[in-house]
Amino acid sequence: MATFKPVVFTTKNHIKSDGTTNLKIRIYHNKQSQYIPTPYYIEPGFMNPDGNISSFYPDADMLNYELGEIMQLHKKNFLQLGSSRTFKMSCSELKEILVSMSEQNTEFIDFVDFSNTVINNTVKEKTASWYRCSLESFKKFWKNNKINACDITAKKMREYKDYLEKNGMQPGGINNYMRGIRSLFNKCKDHHNKDDYDIILIPNKPFKNVDIPEYRRRRKNIPIETVKQIRDGNFDTERENFAKDMFMIMFYMMGINVNDLFNLKPPIYGRIEYERSKTNTRDNIYKFPLSIKIEPELKVLIDNYSSDGFLSNIKTKYTCSYNFMKAINIGLKRISEELNIPKITTNWARHSWASIARNKAKVPKADVDFCLGHVNNDYKMADIYIDIDYGICDDANRKVLNMLLD
Repeated sequence: MATFKPVVFTTKNHIKSDGTTNLKIRIYHNKQSQYIPTPYYIEPGFMNPDGNISSFYPDADMLNYELGEIMQLHKKNFLQLGSSRTFKMSCSELKEILVSMSEQNTEFIDFVDFSNTVINNTVKEKTASWYRCSLESFKKFWKNNKINACDITAKKMREYKDYLEKNGMQPGGINNYMRGIRSLFNKCKDHHNKDDYDIILIPNKPFKNVDIPEYRRRRKNIPIETVKQIRDGNFDTERENFAKDMFMIMFYMMGINVNDLFNLKPPIYGRIEYERSKTNTRDNIYKFPLSIKIEPELKVLIDNYSSDGFLSNIKTKYTCSYNFMKAINIGLKRISEELNIPKITTNWARHSWASIARNKAKVPKADVDFCLGHVNNDYKMADIYIDIDYGICDDANRKVLNMLLD
C-alpha cells in the first residue's frame, strides 16, 4: 500500500532566493520514494515533522486543506488502479501514472494542447512544420481550438476527409494532413494509455476503418537541357544565382540533400565523405557512408563559397539547414518562372540526377541506388561483408556530368 505525505527539501539548491521551497507530495511504494511537486511554496521552518503546516503560517488551515485534497486525489487514483496492478509497478512508474491521471480530466483530454507540446519538442523543423500545418487544418475543420481526443472518431475523420476534398485539396495533400493527424493522435494515445496496466484513457481507433488517399509520388526530374539552362543562367538577383549554384552543387554530388550539404565536413584527399541524415533513424542500424569525388565542375563552385574554410560562406550566412533550404527554394522558384519551366525545389536535383543517370547515361539501376545512398533491405547482410567500391559512384557520376558537356 502506497503512502502519501507532504514534505519539503531544505538543501541549498531547493531553496529559492526568497527563502521558500516547493511543497512536494512524497509517495512511498515498494520500498522506494518519489516526489510530486505542488503549486505551493513555503519557508521550510513552517513544515512540521508530521507533514502538517505549522499554525504560525498565515492561512495554515487553508493550505493544509488544499494539500489534503491533492493527497486524497492521488490516493483515490491509486485505489482505482487496484492492488493487482500497482503491486507490479515501481515507485517511479506509479508516480508517472498518478501525475498523468491527476493532470487530465479523463472526460476531456485536450488533443490540441498535447499536439502543440509535441510540435514544440520536435527537433526536425520539417517534421514540426508538417505537424503544425496538419493541426491548423484540423482545427479549422473542427471550428474549435480545443478538441477532446476521445471525440476523434472514424466518423469524424471521414468527415474531415470530405471537408478537405470539398475545399479542393488533392489526394496527396489529403494524405499528408491525415497522416499528420494520425501521427499526433497515436502519440497522444501512447502518452495517456498505459496498456501494460490496462489503463486506457483514449479507447477510440479513428483510423482503423478510414481510407486515407494513397500518395502518388510526383515525378521531380527535369531533362538535361533544362539542367543546362539552370547551370548557364545569369540571373538578375543574388538569391537566384545563389540558388542556381546550390542546385548545381547538389546535382554534381549525385543529388545530396540540403541537410547533408549544409552539414558537410571538409574533403579528404579530394573526396567528400558523409552519411545520409535521412537514414539516421532509431530503426535503421545500418548507416551507409558515401564518398564523392570532387569533379572539376564541383570544385569551382565549392571554391566560390569557401573564402574562409570549406563552404564557409554558407555557414556564415545561414544558421540552420532549414533556413538554407528555404532560401534556395525561393531562388529556384524565381528561376523556374524566369525560364518558364516547372516549379523546382532542392530535391529535383536528386531526382534529375537519378533519371539522367539511368535513362541517358545508361547506369544500371542497382548502381543508381548505390550512388543515391539507398539502404537495400535485401542486401543488408551482403553489404556487411562486401567492401565498398566508390569507383562505381565515380564512374556513374562522371558519365552523368559528361552528358552536360555535349
